[in-house]
Amino acid sequence: MNLLLIHPNFPGQFKLLAKELAARDDWRVVGIGNGERSQAEASRLSYRAYEHSTGPVEPVFPLAQDFGEHARRGRTVADLAASLRDKGFRPDVILAHPGWGDALFVPEIFPEARVIAYLEYFYRARNSDLDFDQELAVKSLDLRHVPLRNTTNLMAFAAASRCITPTQWQASLFPPPIRSQLEIIHEGIDTTLLAPNPAASFQLSTGVTLTKTDEVVTYVSRSLEPYRGFHVFMRALPELLRQRPEAQVLLVGREEVSYGQKHPSGQSWKAAMMNEVGDDLDLSRVHFLGKLAYADYLTLLQISSVHVYLTYPFVLSWSFLEAMACGCTILGSATGPVLEVLDDGKNGRTVDFFDQAALVRTVCELLDDPGQRQRLSLAARETVVERYDFRTRALPRYLDLLAS
Repeated sequence: MNLLLIHPNFPGQFKLLAKELAARDDWRVVGIGNGERSQAEASRLSYRAYEHSTGPVEPVFPLAQDFGEHARRGRTVADLAASLRDKGFRPDVILAHPGWGDALFVPEIFPEARVIAYLEYFYRARNSDLDFDQELAVKSLDLRHVPLRNTTNLMAFAAASRCITPTQWQASLFPPPIRSQLEIIHEGIDTTLLAPNPAASFQLSTGVTLTKTDEVVTYVSRSLEPYRGFHVFMRALPELLRQRPEAQVLLVGREEVSYGQKHPSGQSWKAAMMNEVGDDLDLSRVHFLGKLAYADYLTLLQISSVHVYLTYPFVLSWSFLEAMACGCTILGSATGPVLEVLDDGKNGRTVDFFDQAALVRTVCELLDDPGQRQRLSLAARETVVERYDFRTRALPRYLDLLAS
């Protein structure tokens, strides 16, 4: 079978699937994404990159600028797809993340191909990520225009043969006519690679080596920002450190914004939060690790005593399920995407996103109770193996979908 995968951050959610199918003799896999990739990222498949959107930037209603950029991306990718067609490539199936517009016009290039759209998120003005955090809520005048952000996904739905989304919670955001057509297929977790390792050790830049015998609190996010509760976690740290004089706190994430707003001051959220609470922190025990190599990130999860994961009602982070696969004891926010996976007291603990006192209290309770940590750790990994393992859960679903 010929398969065309489209994702601007290729391979994105298709990482494990692309690697698996490209290694099979009866599959030809071609990928299209924004920017070049290393040989390891594009191993055994044919990859085509675009660097910039082509065509002029036409004047556009300011509130439709996002869609204007999506259309420009779509035109760029359509040109790439046309060059593939002219060289003889004919995909049987196109599997695309349409959220940035890359796949807008590709069905016109390959009208015989079946299209599977990965619909990740449907924006809503209220009871959503946009008004969840009143400290940083989007201005009401801007909320009326939120439906425009769904234009590209709506067009993708109209052009698709089948549509998938990774979680029940994400499916619930879509209007009923679309929701009824969505198939829930999570992209999967490699639970063989991501597994507990009692012998793991993690060396800090200070030369100190931490193991499972140490008291280690971990926090991981692509970027240190409010969407993943960074401001809440930082405000809870002074009291947590006061109550746990032996604890080491390890934070992973870039000083950038992936979702939501920049800090009003123009500083990074890390700098802003350090200005707010830094004087109350013992910086010999708080370690900002930036972006880690994947092997180091894996080791960090394996030595964690308690892993804190906070999120707005938004797309669930891969790091959350990866931490569970590694057997972390999870303290998560009681928000929709987390509660689909985490059952308080059974495979982790949950607290209100904004309740800093509850966060500190629950972390301390867990650190004082190795038996509870061990029980929750085993149950967390069991949950991911049973529901999200790539080879036994995600891959069979994908293969059935592609074959059908």
